[in-house]
Amino acid sequence: MSTIFPGNYVAHLNAYREQGVEAIPGVEFYRGVGALVLNPDTDGNTNAGTLPAGSTYGLKILSPDLRQDDKPRIDKEFVIPAGSVVYRTALSAPGVKGASGDTIQINALGANAPGNSGSEVTLTAETDGFFPADGVSSALNSIVDGTAISTSSSTAVTITTSADLTAEQKPSAGADRKSPSAILVEVCYYRPAPAPDAEDAHIPYGIEAGQGT
Repeated sequence: MSTIFPGNYVAHLNAYREQGVEAIPGVEFYRGVGALVLNPDTDGNTNAGTLPAGSTYGLKILSPDLRQDDKPRIDKEFVIPAGSVVYRTALSAPGVKGASGDTIQINALGANAPGNSGSEVTLTAETDGFFPADGVSSALNSIVDGTAISTSSSTAVTITTSADLTAEQKPSAGADRKSPSAILVEVCYYRPAPAPDAEDAHIPYGIEAGQGT
C-alpha cells in the first residue's frame, strides 16, 4: 500500500536522491534507509556467506540500479547531514540468521538522538535464530524541541553485531539457493528549509521610461 507522509506526499521518500518534504513551513523532513547486504557467497562484507561479529559496520544507501555488473549509479555512504535533528531510528534484518539471543544494534548517533549511548536501539534474534519481522524502533518522543546531533559535520550511521550472522533469505518456497539478505536501518530526521527565494514573493517588474505612474 502507499505510504502517506506529512503534506499528503503519497510516496516513499527517495533516500538515494536525498528527497525531503517541507511538511511544516520552514522545516524539511527526510527518511534515510541504509543497508548492510549479506551475500550468501563471499563478498566485501561476508566470508563464505558469514558476516563476522563486529562493532563498526557502516551502511550504504543502495543504488536504484539492481544489476551488479552494470551499475551507473554507485551505492552511497549512509550519513546524516550536519544540522539535522534525528527523531526516530529503526532496525530490521529480513532473511538474516544468527542464534537465539544474538543482537544487532544501531550505534549511538549522538547525545541528542534517540537511542543514545546506553539506550541503543537493539534487535534480538528469536529462538529460531531469525530476527522479528517487524524489527524494532526507538521511542517516539517530542520532535518539535529537538537539537541537532552535529552542527559542524555529517554523522555516519553504523551498527554493531554480537555474533556471526548468515544470509538465509530464499528466493522462493522450497528453493535451496540462498539470496542476499540485509540489515536495514532507518533514520528519520529534519533540518531547516532554505531561506525564501524570488519565487516565494511577488516582486514587481521594473518601470520603463515613459510608463505612467
